Amino acid sequence: MENETLSLLTPPPQERLNAWLTEIYGKTVSIRERKLLRHRDLSYVERLKLTDAMPETLIYKVVLPPWDVEQDLHEHILIPEVSNSARLYLSGTYLGTTALFMEDLGERSLLDSLSQDGDLANKVGTELAKLHRSFTYRIAEVRESNVLQNLLPSDFAPCAKELADELHEGGAINAEQASIIKRIGELAGSVLADEPVSLVHGDLYAENILYDGHKLWIIDWSWFSMISAPIIDLATVSMKHFKNGALADKREELLEAYCLEYSRNLDETIKRLPYAEAFSRLLFLRWLAERRRRGITGTTVGPVEILIGTVVGEMAIYLTSLDS
Repeated sequence: MENETLSLLTPPPQERLNAWLTEIYGKTVSIRERKLLRHRDLSYVERLKLTDAMPETLIYKVVLPPWDVEQDLHEHILIPEVSNSARLYLSGTYLGTTALFMEDLGERSLLDSLSQDGDLANKVGTELAKLHRSFTYRIAEVRESNVLQNLLPSDFAPCAKELADELHEGGAINAEQASIIKRIGELAGSVLADEPVSLVHGDLYAENILYDGHKLWIIDWSWFSMISAPIIDLATVSMKHFKNGALADKREELLEAYCLEYSRNLDETIKRLPYAEAFSRLLFLRWLAERRRRGITGTTVGPVEILIGTVVGEMAIYLTSLDS
């Protein structure tokens, strides 16, 4: 259930939506069914079913900054055949919002589909490794687009320090919590220093991977996406987390498939994953800090201030094991 304390985004008026649809199809089309998929403070997502149109369904997404980076990602960086991402048919702006009309990839995320295909974990590992390897070769091109943030392992410690200082000075955390954040950045940056660099989704959990019975699709490329160490994606999609559901139980298969496809040493990768997992929590903390900076005090899962304390607590648990 969405948090009712949030001020939800108001989508563009019907006449604007109709105009965009006419531009896509080159004719007037009618909407026969609308299904609301998500309605939050920074985003609004619907599935549109259309009459006498091909494709007959579209995903209609409206976003506010900073999530509007998704438009540039789909227009300038993501290659659907390589990234397993949706095709973007049209984008437009309206009073500070960005509208995206995207390929409908279905609704079955890996939270729902895992039990129906015993080989899915293997497929996830293989496809993710192919994606990372491909964009490793294209990383100069991705950088030249100036769309994504660069967050390399050498940046982890400075990033953590900046975040910790901001939250501490703003009264969101105490000095001990700030030191935990900084230490996570230092350790992750040191251990992952020689990791390859590629396009990183940054929020890759099973709920953001769709499966149509034949192919895997990755959705919700957005604010978290960056140029960084791809082991971060591997860590998030294989960790024990409610957003991974049953996929986490197939962790060994997923990791073996990824390392085989990417030609990584499995044992060494497993040793490094806790550092990448810990840093992924720091990335989520950055998202909370961004919301706090913008004066947005709630999320769909709870108040920002409380969540900040919760995430730092998780990082403290990681730190205990990483420092031992």
